Amino acid sequence: MLVSLPAGSFTMGSSASDPAEKPPHHVTIGQPFAIGRYEVTVEQWNACADAGGCQRVPTVADSAKTAPVRDVSWDDAQQYVAWLSKTTGKPYRLPTEAEWEYAARGGTASAYWWGDQMRKGNANCKDCGDPWSQDAPAAVGTFAANPYGLHDVNGSVWEWVADCWHSTYKGAPADGRAWNGNACGARVIRGGSWREGASYMVSSTRFKYSPSVRQSQNGFRVARDMK
Repeated sequence: MLVSLPAGSFTMGSSASDPAEKPPHHVTIGQPFAIGRYEVTVEQWNACADAGGCQRVPTVADSAKTAPVRDVSWDDAQQYVAWLSKTTGKPYRLPTEAEWEYAARGGTASAYWWGDQMRKGNANCKDCGDPWSQDAPAAVGTFAANPYGLHDVNGSVWEWVADCWHSTYKGAPADGRAWNGNACGARVIRGGSWREGASYMVSSTRFKYSPSVRQSQNGFRVARDMK
């Protein structure tokens, strides 16, 4: 299920202490796009695996079908979007980092889409309060959607995006496209996970992993151009 978002502008990044989020910069998303309302689920991933388009993920064999798939690499996510594109005839892909933050902020400029302070019960993360305290992610959609209709952009699982990792935003494109290059030793993940505390849930927080690494807290959501 996708949410269609209009073209628009926002301030990406933060003036907080983490240099990876600096400098805050104006970005204009020039074209409308669609992005997953939810993270890709175990059930959706298994459909790809059943069709031979994706590899099995043993670590989620006992997970509920509505849980977000996790322990998948950036390379795995690319296999999924390729299979989904072939199956549906539509150009699915990972969101760019700018698209992801634009969608996650939901038109807000605060630390989280609901404000500048973590509130009990707003996100699936460590020490963020009831109703979730298990050492596993909640089913997608358990927590409220942001103003753009996206669930679990703060917490749940880290989400792969299309971009190569850059240690700061100096020189970043201002048009929302993926920031890539010839040598891409790491890819960007966004959003935090159920195992991190509130400081990792901030909409501007970013981190990196090798594209081939499978990590138990990493998942993704899909996007596509509106054509």
